[in-house]
Amino acid sequence: MRKLFTLGILLLLGVVALGPSQGQAFNSATHIYIVEWVFPFTPDKINLYYGSIAPDVALYVEYPENWPHAFCETHYKFIKLPYPWWNLTQKAFAKGWQTHNEIWGADFYAHGTFFTYDSCVSFEDCDQDNCDKYWNYNGYVNVQAGTLQKEFEILKSSALGFELAHFAIEVAIDVLLVRYQDPSLGLKLLSAAKYRSQKDLDLMVSTFAKDQETTEALKAAEDTFRGLVIDYATALSLPDPFRMFAISELGVQVAEQMGVTVTAYEVWEILRVAMFLCQNSNYMEVVQSAIEGIRTNPDLIR
Repeated sequence: MRKLFTLGILLLLGVVALGPSQGQAFNSATHIYIVEWVFPFTPDKINLYYGSIAPDVALYVEYPENWPHAFCETHYKFIKLPYPWWNLTQKAFAKGWQTHNEIWGADFYAHGTFFTYDSCVSFEDCDQDNCDKYWNYNGYVNVQAGTLQKEFEILKSSALGFELAHFAIEVAIDVLLVRYQDPSLGLKLLSAAKYRSQKDLDLMVSTFAKDQETTEALKAAEDTFRGLVIDYATALSLPDPFRMFAISELGVQVAEQMGVTVTAYEVWEILRVAMFLCQNSNYMEVVQSAIEGIRTNPDLIR
């Protein structure tokens, strides 16, 4: 068992950072859990799963000037991807993709996003500089992150403490789902990231890439995203208590990338409290609300 734990840590050493951000609402395993319940009979599970997490590729664009409105385009403007009806692989990917969005998808239920407009009536051009909007992220993940931040001095004293608390809540929900709902979630996530079809990337390129610079930015971001998801899924796939050991080590690396020094024990304790908060605030009610809300949405591709 000790060798298994060591293997898990070694597999995580390539991690650069697993992007804790307010742009990322539910974490990747939760998105897969949701999409599987929304589309239980879709035969192409791998590309369905990958579609449900792929909008977060936008969070890993190294040079934003090459794809300046990546997040807006992936989470607001292109909720439905223009796939050819005869391409069943891309249809599965597009079905998964639509469940992720900030308007009525899983991220809406996590963030509680709402916005008001003065000079802008849609995200059609995604030129947010021309829109005078007020954002209010008052959803479940953000509320629990605020509560968690107050519990630890290291989170209260750091300028990025809320971001780390937000990340911890996301991971806590993933771990709770693996532990109590679907022990195979880590392997499903791993399969989606490793074996997604090239046609998925082709559809993203044809939808978002306006020129060669955007194409290269998207491909590089997707490559980074897949690598990080594979590492994270590997950790989730380990049995307890090695899962928590591996994720705690990963948390140390994430914190270091954000300029915060923290020990693996401190990360473990933060995650333990995050899981306690999520259990006491009925995290499954939010997840089930997302499943039911998405499943019954009239705009859903079926």
